[in-house]
Amino acid sequence: MTASTPKVRAARTRGRPRDDRLDAAIIDAAIAETAAKGWGGATIEGIAARAGVGRASIYRRWSSKYELFQYVARAITQESEAADTGSFVEDLFAALLPIADMLTRPDLAAILPSLLAEAANDDAIRTTVQTFAGRCRRQAIDAVHRARHRGDIPDSTDADALVDMLAGGLVYRRLLLGETTDAAAVRALIRQAVQSCSTDIGKGEQR
Repeated sequence: MTASTPKVRAARTRGRPRDDRLDAAIIDAAIAETAAKGWGGATIEGIAARAGVGRASIYRRWSSKYELFQYVARAITQESEAADTGSFVEDLFAALLPIADMLTRPDLAAILPSLLAEAANDDAIRTTVQTFAGRCRRQAIDAVHRARHRGDIPDSTDADALVDMLAGGLVYRRLLLGETTDAAAVRALIRQAVQSCSTDIGKGEQR
């Protein structure tokens, strides 16, 4: 979760074989164009210029700017594997990392307002965003349930409330306060949030 974060890989869809490198270049260009101008101001011409390709290369892949944006939404919300490390903090960290990554990378954070605005009107984008958020939330809630089962935290711990507080804290910290959501900041937020209910917070935790 640093400035050296690898470029977003284009999500594979069904259809004829495509050049992954060119797809990724167009996706990165679409992200940069949207970050600079907003989705309303972004144009296929501008995206093509940033990617160093012709407009035809884009239209061969996506029939419109809106179809391209749907593809971008899928590309930046790719599925991550759930973690079961035996550590409450580390499992929560792994579950929330995709959200923190999206908030930390400046160009992705810059397009979030456009992404959320389009999600209000576009069923495909809304489903993509909700699936991404729901997947991260489910993995984090599962981590709370495992911690309760191990006896790390009381059975009375409200998994939904704890996870929503953590995810909301990340969004508040980055988008409203403009503060970092790097790995150290995320772990610090998690430790603080679970401190009142955890009986063995340091077990198996990475330092």
